[in-house]
Amino acid sequence: MHPVLFTIPFINQPIHTYGVMIVTGFLCAMYIASHEARRHDPELGEDVLDFAFWALLGGLVGARVLFMLTKFDEYMADPIKFLKVWEGGLVFYGAAAGGMLAFWAYARSKKYDFHTSMLMADSIVVGLPLAHAFGRFGCIAAGCCWGAGRYTIDAANNVVQNFPIAAKFPEGALAYGSLLRHADGTVAEIMRSTHETLPLFPAQIIESFSVACICLILLFVRSRKYFHGQVIITYIMLYGAYRFTIEFFRGDEARGIAGGLSTSQIFTIIMLCAAAIMFWRVRQHQRKDAGLA
Repeated sequence: MHPVLFTIPFINQPIHTYGVMIVTGFLCAMYIASHEARRHDPELGEDVLDFAFWALLGGLVGARVLFMLTKFDEYMADPIKFLKVWEGGLVFYGAAAGGMLAFWAYARSKKYDFHTSMLMADSIVVGLPLAHAFGRFGCIAAGCCWGAGRYTIDAANNVVQNFPIAAKFPEGALAYGSLLRHADGTVAEIMRSTHETLPLFPAQIIESFSVACICLILLFVRSRKYFHGQVIITYIMLYGAYRFTIEFFRGDEARGIAGGLSTSQIFTIIMLCAAAIMFWRVRQHQRKDAGLA
C-alpha cells in the first residue's frame, strides 16, 4: 500500500496515489466517451470533451457531499475536511448523482432532444466502469472502502483467516485507524502488536475486477444495441445488482446503515427504479416515432 505515490522535490509536496488514480480513471473514461460519441457524430464527440469539466466538478462535489452526510457530525466539527479528498471519502453514488445533474444541465443548455441525450449518455457510460476500476485501486492505496473481517480468533489468540483471499492494511491506513477505534480488547491488542488490520474481505480488489468486467460487457452491448439508452440502462442494471450484493461484504463505517441497508443499497434501489423509468421513456419515444402513440 502506497498512499503517497511520490513527493515533489524542493517543495516537499506529496502526490497521493488516491488522487492520481481518480484523475487517471477520469481521463481514460472521457477519452473512451469522446471516441464512442465520434463514432456516431463528430460534433457530439467535441461536446463530450466540453462536458468533461462539468462532469468532473459535479462528480467530485456529489461524491464528497454524500460522504459528508454519512459522517455529518464529524464534518460539522471540522468543515475544512470537506476539501481533503486525498484522504479518501468519495462515495461513488454521490459522484453518479452529481454527474447526472451536470449532464442534465448540460443537455438542457445544448437543447438536445431525447435521442441525442440518450446517445451521449450511452457514449459516456461505456468508460465509466473503467474509471471506477482505477478509483478502487486508489481506495486500496488510501485504505478506505474496506471489507468486513474474514477471520476467527482461536483460544490461543491466533488469527485464522477463513476466506481464501483477504486484505490487510498497515498502521496509518484509514482502515487501521477506524477498526482500531472500534476494536475490542483482544483484536485491538493483536492490531497494535502486528501494526496492521486483521484479514478483511478484499472488497476493493473484487470491485475493480467486477467493474472492469462490466466495462467489457458494455463494449459488447454498445456495438449491438437496438436503441439509444440501452447501454446506460444495461450499466445501471448490472452495477446495481453487483453493488447491492457487495455491500453485504463491506465493513467500513462510512457506508451508513438505515433500516438494515447501507446508503449505497438504498441508492441502488433508486437507480434501478430510474432505469425502469428510463426504459419506459425510451419505449414511449419508439412508439411515437413508429406512429403508434
